[in-house]
Amino acid sequence: MIETQITILVNRKTDIDIIKESIIDSEIQFPVYMIEYESYYQIRFESDYEEWELDDKILNCFPEYEFTDDLEKGRKEIRLIISRYQCELSTDGWGRRIQNPLDETKYLIKKSIKKTVEKTERFNPEIKILFNKDIKKYFINIVDGIDNSTGEKGFLLLDDFKTQNESNKADIFKDHLYKSPSEAFQYGYYKMQKAVNQDFAEHIALQKKKIRELHKIPRKIVRDFINSCNKSKTEEILKNLDQNVIFEKRINWQVSEKFEGIENFKNYIVSQNQDLCAKNFKIRSSWDIRLPIIEIGVKYYPTSADNDNSHVLQYRRISFELSNNKIISIKESL
Repeated sequence: MIETQITILVNRKTDIDIIKESIIDSEIQFPVYMIEYESYYQIRFESDYEEWELDDKILNCFPEYEFTDDLEKGRKEIRLIISRYQCELSTDGWGRRIQNPLDETKYLIKKSIKKTVEKTERFNPEIKILFNKDIKKYFINIVDGIDNSTGEKGFLLLDDFKTQNESNKADIFKDHLYKSPSEAFQYGYYKMQKAVNQDFAEHIALQKKKIRELHKIPRKIVRDFINSCNKSKTEEILKNLDQNVIFEKRINWQVSEKFEGIENFKNYIVSQNQDLCAKNFKIRSSWDIRLPIIEIGVKYYPTSADNDNSHVLQYRRISFELSNNKIISIKESL
């Protein structure tokens, strides 16, 4: 797996909410670290995908800006910087070394230049991390320290990233005495990732459990509809339909038949022209659920009366729209 390290510097602190929403819209499935400094935010995360779509979403928020990798002279502002880096030792899914690992930086500019004056930035020990749409707060706690063997003074990290530990009663990482708070802060970022990744794994597991529970009833409604169609049980087919249900049959993306209202749909499924019942549909394993829409694939063997190639497996896509646990729309695509 090729991991891409992505870093975003948000130089206007007022832009952070806009960038946060762009990240949420990108549905990134990894923890996203948001670190606040005195005059800018730094966002970091690692992904098994380059997340190029994120650049487009950012540009959509700033129509008067553009990304460039070549800064020109005379510009006044760099609004945002995004960098991508892949380790030279990265391998693809076959274990082969990748030929051109990413190492690029792009600048969001509008008549801007690089900052020429660098200074030590004060930082906020509170780190906000996006777990999908949820924001979790972590803390890098730094305390004064001393090397008893040399008398050298410096700074140490507390082994506590979940609370803003002002009592300093937590255990201390004794592996290194840092020369400055800034150095301790940078190393604290890496040390906290183990705790964050564990929490993120638990978060994902909980989200999957919630999604399974949320999808439980809609899945059953769809399964019951398909099973009832296979058995040609009219009343069971209609049981979970809204009174104003709309049914469309599409062939090559064109609507060939359309029935509005439960009575018209009932007349269709009991008619000789119906093409939905007694087909022995088998629901394929890949459900596409984006409530209120559920799309499934079904496979079946046509009857000899329907098709001379009755031994050839056929496929259809059926899309359902639900509201209040009732099907309000069915679209069948052949």
